[in-house]
Amino acid sequence: MRPPARTRYHGGSMSHAMTRSLFGARTCLLLPVLLILGILGATACTRSPGAVGPASELRSFTGAPARVVWVQGDGTDPYAAGNNLVLMGLDSEDGKGERAILSERSSYVKPLLTPRGNRIIFSTSPRGDGPEIFIVNWDGSGLRRVAPGFALTVWEHPTDGSEWLYVGTDGKEYDFATVSRFPIDDPSKSELVWNQTLVSADTFQVSADGRHAGGLFPWPNAGIAELPNRSLQKVGEGCWTALTTTRGPLFWYFDGAHRNLLMFHAATEARWTVPLNGAPGFDNPEVYHPRWTNHPRFLAMSGPYNRGGANQVRSGGAQAEVWLGRFSEDYTAVEAWLQVTKNEGGDSYPDVWIDRARSEVAAGTRGRIGPAAPEPARPADPSTGSGPAPRADAPRRVVLEARLTHAGPIPTPQSILPYRHALVVSEYDVVKVAEGSYEQGKIRVAHWAIRDGRVLAAEGRAVGSTSRLTVERYDAHPELEGERLITDLGSSDLALYYDVAR
Repeated sequence: MRPPARTRYHGGSMSHAMTRSLFGARTCLLLPVLLILGILGATACTRSPGAVGPASELRSFTGAPARVVWVQGDGTDPYAAGNNLVLMGLDSEDGKGERAILSERSSYVKPLLTPRGNRIIFSTSPRGDGPEIFIVNWDGSGLRRVAPGFALTVWEHPTDGSEWLYVGTDGKEYDFATVSRFPIDDPSKSELVWNQTLVSADTFQVSADGRHAGGLFPWPNAGIAELPNRSLQKVGEGCWTALTTTRGPLFWYFDGAHRNLLMFHAATEARWTVPLNGAPGFDNPEVYHPRWTNHPRFLAMSGPYNRGGANQVRSGGAQAEVWLGRFSEDYTAVEAWLQVTKNEGGDSYPDVWIDRARSEVAAGTRGRIGPAAPEPARPADPSTGSGPAPRADAPRRVVLEARLTHAGPIPTPQSILPYRHALVVSEYDVVKVAEGSYEQGKIRVAHWAIRDGRVLAAEGRAVGSTSRLTVERYDAHPELEGERLITDLGSSDLALYYDVAR
């Protein structure tokens, strides 16, 4: 989900005068530090023997030196939409723990670690005069403007190892009409990549050979583009797409519940679902900012978002931390989790660099990619991420009388923007099955609450009331996978059903 257009950013982009001020102030402050570092002969990836806590855990989890960058606020800005933010980092090797890379509060949007892991690229607000792209060294020195536009992703050229930046321009807020690329340190060598459709900013990644890009063209159209400027394959509808390369492009898009990755392997066209909200201590929260790292077995995200309200992500909160997940070798599950950050701020937009050449974790390029079963696996309940269970082949209708025990929260149309439709999940006691088969004593049902930006009438939503429901399995309706699905219920093994009668 993207932030609503009217509230995504406050204030304009970082001015040139502000850039000079920041650069000058940081240079003066950093000179003594750089001199000391030079005397000590510090190097970027020399592991400190005293590294403990999160840094040591990060090294053990990834099996290699690793760095994490993210944006931190006070928890009231989960979209990193404003100017009251700092740019944070964690290095598995230097023993310093979490620290501010750029501590002056400003706009730092979608930070990206360069392919060598020694620099960070970020953008400023795409509103006002338009976004600008900046780069800074890992130690906070060398802040400079790179180019106008929005930094979409970074890429390492497979032939010579040069570092490239993909940039969105000619845009209106988060959607851009033109995507170009150039060597990070030489913007004059710009090449056109894509201008057939708009491209959304948050979720663009490029395959290792540079021939494909996964993204939103634009939101909510999730797909894979053949570059430069060739074909576009729409895969589904959702948000927060990502793409990596493992025996061909492997692509995901985030579902409307903000809990599951909908996976697609381009070489085999296999589809399956991977729940993301099973990290330790999670009880069916929403999660956000999922992004593939430069190592295909690892993904980063922020969460949990569990502060209540009709839109959990928008509720934000300082409890949102950066998490790192490790995929199983067949990419059908997240087999392990690591809580990377432990602080009092609200953390968002993580990106992770791993020294792949030294990683003890195999990339999973051999063997099966995706589920062994001929039918793709999907969670038993998309609203909780439990499962997996086989996707229903065809709708199996059940008619029953049920007593409402928990009414799902009804959002406002403004709270779900840019979505225009939303379903909410309610729970019932089953009184009688009139048609079809249903064995459980309780049932969870998704009802439409908002259609075309209008709140629907809420007949039969009084807790304790009994109504006649006509339902089918939710996962038998793939057209719903990109729709906003809202629940405040905890985890459950119950399959989710869909109210087809209203």
